[in-house]
Amino acid sequence: MAEHKSKHKGDWRNSNLQFQWGPHMSIGMVSDELVNLLVEKGKEVRKPEFDWSHELAGKLKEEYTYNDVEGDHWNEWFVPLFHEHILNYINTLGPGRSRHITTNAKNFTWDLTRLWVNYQGPGEYNPPHNHAGDLSFVIYPDIPQEMLDEANAVADSDTADSNKTAPGSIVFEYGERKFGDFLSFCNTSCSLIPATGLCIIFPAYLTHHAYAFHSDVERVSVSGNVTFHWEQNEEGVPL
Repeated sequence: MAEHKSKHKGDWRNSNLQFQWGPHMSIGMVSDELVNLLVEKGKEVRKPEFDWSHELAGKLKEEYTYNDVEGDHWNEWFVPLFHEHILNYINTLGPGRSRHITTNAKNFTWDLTRLWVNYQGPGEYNPPHNHAGDLSFVIYPDIPQEMLDEANAVADSDTADSNKTAPGSIVFEYGERKFGDFLSFCNTSCSLIPATGLCIIFPAYLTHHAYAFHSDVERVSVSGNVTFHWEQNEEGVPL
């Protein structure tokens, strides 16, 4: 085969022609205060009357809603500590319609419409699914070291072209899966090994799932849905 040399010179790694697009995700860490609250209030709702497994897609035995516990609502303890993460998500949006609306709409506010905790044991998993609302998030208040060791052992042993996903990982998928099966120059999924305190915010429609693990421990995750509100003019266009 004849060797083809590019006529273009220079370093394209910093070229303005390169850009990211697709679903916007924000990844960071929440405060120890919020982690501790999620753990403690999770213990309070770990009761049959707060069971939420019938409303969720997870193949988990224990999933519970954070609901009123003696009049203690999530708007009082969760929302004030999570507000900065919603702001960060909006402030890091790229150019486009979503950024225009969130930065120019009048009286732009958000509501937490659902908050629940998942206790995932060995062999359990969460199948591909998505959520209701505008945004969703997952926070990991407790990821045991045993599960991390299991996940990292798989991740560290993988080769560059391996298709293995580490146990206990969360996987996000977007677009048609067939494009990931050949030289398409298109990534249709990404996986992350969770860590205690990690927070991921993403569009509610984005398909995601959690892999099973074998370690005899509990992987604790908290998820919720967010809905935005803003005022519109008579033509239905955001003010």
